[in-house]
Amino acid sequence: MKKTVLLLLTLTSFVTFSQELIKTLPLKLAKRTDVFQVVEENKKQISLFFNDKFSVRTLRFNDRLELIDSLSAERPSTDYDDIIGYSTSDNNYYTYWSSSNNKEIASQCFNFTTKQVSLKKFTLEFVKEKPIKRITVNNVFYLITILKNTSILNFYVFKNGQMEKKTIDLTDKTFINWENKKINLWDMVNEFSQFQPALAIQNMLDETPPSLTFSANKRKAYVNGNSLIFTFDCNRNFTQFLNFNLDDFTVTQKSYAQPYIEATEFISEDSNSFLMNNKIVQMKLNQDVMHLIIKDLDDNEIKTYDVLADQEIAIKNSEIIQENGKISNTRILDKSNQLLRKIYNLNPSISCYTFNDKIYLTLGSVSLVQDNNAALYGGMIGGFTGALIGAAISSNYSVNNLNSYAKRKVVYINCLFDSNFNHIDGAMKKLAFDELRGFADQKNYLVSQTVFRFNSGLYFGGYDKENSTYSFYKFKD
Repeated sequence: MKKTVLLLLTLTSFVTFSQELIKTLPLKLAKRTDVFQVVEENKKQISLFFNDKFSVRTLRFNDRLELIDSLSAERPSTDYDDIIGYSTSDNNYYTYWSSSNNKEIASQCFNFTTKQVSLKKFTLEFVKEKPIKRITVNNVFYLITILKNTSILNFYVFKNGQMEKKTIDLTDKTFINWENKKINLWDMVNEFSQFQPALAIQNMLDETPPSLTFSANKRKAYVNGNSLIFTFDCNRNFTQFLNFNLDDFTVTQKSYAQPYIEATEFISEDSNSFLMNNKIVQMKLNQDVMHLIIKDLDDNEIKTYDVLADQEIAIKNSEIIQENGKISNTRILDKSNQLLRKIYNLNPSISCYTFNDKIYLTLGSVSLVQDNNAALYGGMIGGFTGALIGAAISSNYSVNNLNSYAKRKVVYINCLFDSNFNHIDGAMKKLAFDELRGFADQKNYLVSQTVFRFNSGLYFGGYDKENSTYSFYKFKD
């Protein structure tokens, strides 16, 4: 009976949302219109880019989401698949379109001073190299490639309408694979699994709390100031770091040992990590035990916690929750051994988010997509195939993060800590992103969605085809 009541309370919480309708605009969009946003907190404005088969339209709003101005233009030719990123400079907004082979980049500049839109094309002379990352950092767009069978990276830097190439040679660095063998960087990023395709590094941005789907990837990319950090959990015994300084393109490498679990003949271990606020959270587990360790980036241990199959979980602030394909299809699990077994058998993951000097940490795992298109969907989320959506496009990060649990089994607990990772007892306040997830599940008729953090709130936008209106809803932590 207690379990039934808890489940009903959980499901009820998903259909009661504390959102505010901020603005509804009359807007006519084509049948298939993609959206991405550029948030400028310093200017107290946001720009939305709507692109369809024939055109691109840019709308700029103030902090009350009142329309300031707009620009429209034809989209580049069909030789270019989709927008892969953006950069900004003063009143110029650049969108970057890529050809299917990534060798042709078209830069479309929207100048809100002159009210003109211009197009510039760049040809990249790839020589035995493949793209592994597209990301915008501090309003500069980076396309990063790796030379085949080497540890040499090329950074194509797009800024102020110009492109510059920087080469970083990591030949003197050592990389270790799952089998404890020394390999080059190409072999590290070219490894693939059913969960993460080859040549894919998952963006982990702080726009919204990262989903367990994103953080379950073994290769991740974080932004810290003007540094880009790659983390690799391709070896179960330690996390490998590459920290790129984007001011001078120097790089430092570090490794952080995972907690120790004694290996047995019949049970192997798995591991993963999460980087947050200059701290690394690492997990290592088998089906009987999970060790959690938090360190600073000088490798000093801050806290350790254990989760054991035969004991109550001391650090959890929620029930053990299992979602089956969507947030409204949820059940509550009873025992610690259920959580450990399911995390171990799926794809282990950690996600952290800070708010009001508290750390919201989620421990869990996610399955592969549970339908016949699993392989295709997985490739779209983690790699550079299909319509170039997902982690490859930093500007679409939050929408893909919002939708990343679709058709997956997800098992997790929520935990609350202070800023020094001391556990805080008691019930957790639901975050704005959790409210948004439930709301979006109910409003699935809204298309051409956007999600962004702006002006101390989390916003969700969507297009109502029947009424030809675009609405913005605000959620607050």
